[in-house]
Amino acid sequence: MNKGQRTAHRILDAAEAQFAQKGFGAASLRDIAAMAEIQQPGLYKHFASKEDLYQQVYERALRPLTELMDQILAGPADMPILYALTDQMTDLLADHPNIPRLLIRAVISRDSDPDEIALGWLARLVDYGRRLNATLGVQNDDEKLVALQIVAIFNTLFGFFWSSPLIETLTGQASVDPNLMELQKQILRRFVMGFEKQPMAG
Repeated sequence: MNKGQRTAHRILDAAEAQFAQKGFGAASLRDIAAMAEIQQPGLYKHFASKEDLYQQVYERALRPLTELMDQILAGPADMPILYALTDQMTDLLADHPNIPRLLIRAVISRDSDPDEIALGWLARLVDYGRRLNATLGVQNDDEKLVALQIVAIFNTLFGFFWSSPLIETLTGQASVDPNLMELQKQILRRFVMGFEKQPMAG
């Protein structure tokens, strides 16, 4: 990684933290630049605008996740593959724990402060969830139940990270502690297994 790439990476780290804490509208490029330890004009050497920076925050964090799901959907799928997928998704989100907070913020403020970039990514993730359900045969004919299954997995996967302050209060450990991460993976596997073994009637 050269100097320019390191600087861009540092800017993205700062932007991810600022956007998660304050939201897109309230986060300032000045504060992002200060956190990244550069002058504000230096941001424009790497990103065309605040909107571009925001989009790239999501690209960096979620592109590997969507590529992973594309690989799963392109080949033969079974439940063990889905269990491995939830493990890998947990690891990917651990690298960017602010992203779940950004997505939750976007859902909560959808009507009062629409965030089209975040909601666009969220729609893509929901679509992947539907396609994975269909591929693995764990979907229910009732679309409402399918939707609730996706929401339940979303809450279990993403909620682990956006509720990290509560986790730290209850356990005395950071949410990305290896032991807690392994427990979270086990919970996700059991949760997904329940959809396979106990299909709900419509």
